[in-house]
Amino acid sequence: MKEFLKKNKDLFEEYLKSKLDNLNCSHEPITTAVKYALDGGKRIRPILCILAAEFMGRKFSDIKDLAVGVECIHNYSLCHDDLPCMDNDDLRHGKPSTHKQFGEGMGVLAGDALLNLAFEFMLEGEHSLDYYKAVSYISKMSGILGMVGGQCIDIASDEFRQKSLQEIVELNMLKTACLFKAALVGSSISLGANIDEIASLELYAEKLGLIFQIVDDILDVTSKAEILGKNINSDLNQNKTTYLSICGMEKAKQDILELEIEAIAAVAKYGDRANNLIKLAKFLTNRSN
Repeated sequence: MKEFLKKNKDLFEEYLKSKLDNLNCSHEPITTAVKYALDGGKRIRPILCILAAEFMGRKFSDIKDLAVGVECIHNYSLCHDDLPCMDNDDLRHGKPSTHKQFGEGMGVLAGDALLNLAFEFMLEGEHSLDYYKAVSYISKMSGILGMVGGQCIDIASDEFRQKSLQEIVELNMLKTACLFKAALVGSSISLGANIDEIASLELYAEKLGLIFQIVDDILDVTSKAEILGKNINSDLNQNKTTYLSICGMEKAKQDILELEIEAIAAVAKYGDRANNLIKLAKFLTNRSN
């Protein structure tokens, strides 16, 4: 899986660079800030787009603009999440967060620009009806019924009241899993996935997103900033309730393994088509950064 991830990450990076090289804007430093914000990260969401193409018997070239769009949406959310009015983080991808590097106002604008660029990239040229349905799905998963809704739960809650486990699961489902769904399911919709395939991939992506976030909670207290590329103990320092703070380390790790089983079960019936989806679930369960 490491070799698969590296190969496809490199493929994505090459295409992303070609898109960014064609950005023509005389108003600086916004273009520089956008490129800075997009530099780095694991590229899990573009990988999920690629896995959707593989699942549907297609290639990266068939979903490349959706992959770039989803990654722009992801990084716009990071620009805004890192702001002082949100999570107030000053480290991202192993370097100063966008607002620390360019100023708070430019951090906001960089996020705004990335969100708009996402749809510019995805909607260039003519496409099939399925493709437009996919972009609509991605928009829904990124908005108030998805990722934005999750961030709303995160910052609107009373900081002096501990969230319930149900609230944390909903938060993680919206804030993290919905963008996983945007990438994987959105790409599969664009390639003509049927109702059963969409339902299976949605369930898989939901479980994968929950795995990813619980592992993130664990790494926040067990890893180092230079390994993660972002601040550690940030949840503790901000008095945030997390899955880990409610359930404890032992149960959190057990729940990750159960979620892995559920993720695999969601797609196992597709046989060889799902091989790399299954490998990714196992890989993310055991990731160290």
